[in-house]
Amino acid sequence: MRKSFGAAEVIRGVDMDVRRGEFAVFVGPSGCGKSTLLRMIAGLEETTDGKIVIGDRDVTDEDPVDRGVAMVFQSYALYPHLSVYENMAFSLRLAKRPRAEIDEKVREAAGILQLIEHLDKKPGQLSGGQRQRVAIGRAIVRAPDVFLFDEPLSNLDAELRVQMRLELARLHQKLGATMIYVTHDQVEAMTLADRIFVLQGGHVQQSGAPLDLYDDPSNRFVAGFIGSPSMNFFDAVVEAQTGQGVTVRLTGQPDLPLDIVLADPPAPGTEIVLGIRPEHLAVTDGEGLRVTVDVAEELGGVSYQHGTLEGGDAVIFQQIGARHEMHGTVQTVVPEPGRAFAFDRSGTRIR
Repeated sequence: MRKSFGAAEVIRGVDMDVRRGEFAVFVGPSGCGKSTLLRMIAGLEETTDGKIVIGDRDVTDEDPVDRGVAMVFQSYALYPHLSVYENMAFSLRLAKRPRAEIDEKVREAAGILQLIEHLDKKPGQLSGGQRQRVAIGRAIVRAPDVFLFDEPLSNLDAELRVQMRLELARLHQKLGATMIYVTHDQVEAMTLADRIFVLQGGHVQQSGAPLDLYDDPSNRFVAGFIGSPSMNFFDAVVEAQTGQGVTVRLTGQPDLPLDIVLADPPAPGTEIVLGIRPEHLAVTDGEGLRVTVDVAEELGGVSYQHGTLEGGDAVIFQQIGARHEMHGTVQTVVPEPGRAFAFDRSGTRIR
């Protein structure tokens, strides 16, 4: 599929298949095209080129109401003068469904979402999380083929976001419905998705199960985007090929050679980028990378130490259960064997 707004091409040849019953998440930075892609599926944006198929039907030219989709927006988009019951029943009444059917479906959805005791209240009497559940309930009663979620949790505070993530995961398990969810928050993506589609610049950079993307990113963008805190990246030069890969030296760290396992090692002298996740840098009393710690994120059972190498590169490393003050100290860290990723200068993964 392609989508252009005038001369600006926003979706640049996306070809994807979301499986029936799957919880698929589109994730990426602002402006990558994820919300536009969702709106194209919903029929709220016309497709410049390509087609959209839901089930066995080509719905590319169908109106949104005929596509069998229901969309939950970032803003709750509830009618403030109507009760929770009336908001949830609105689309069914518009479709002139029998009163008994409407009542059955609204109460069934309210039971699933723990809204039974709130059916007579107005949206203004509810918390943010409850209002978002009403918006989801309004989608459930329509029994759509596909649920579409456009950053539905971004207006909630941190505690409610965690709670609603769990509720959405349970809802998917209970309904077994196909759900497509858009977010810029990779933690939400990792928590909710059966499969993640990582978008950047109107392209799908990689798709797969959350841990597959985390463990085996195909390029530097995906490696840096998936994972919190982000992966560390260091400029390096291949010094020699070895039996299992290469020996590299980090720029600015000439006295510390590192052995990297690669199946297809580049030639000596090749400039590469080395990627190492914070949890794969271990503090050591021996030789390693000397990090001056300037900020510590203390999260209780785990802490993240932020600092700089002697050459000026920023670095983050993880400590489990550490309770001693590291701010202002110099710590020596080494990569865990086999845990470093290599990328060429264009960002493509070297395997």
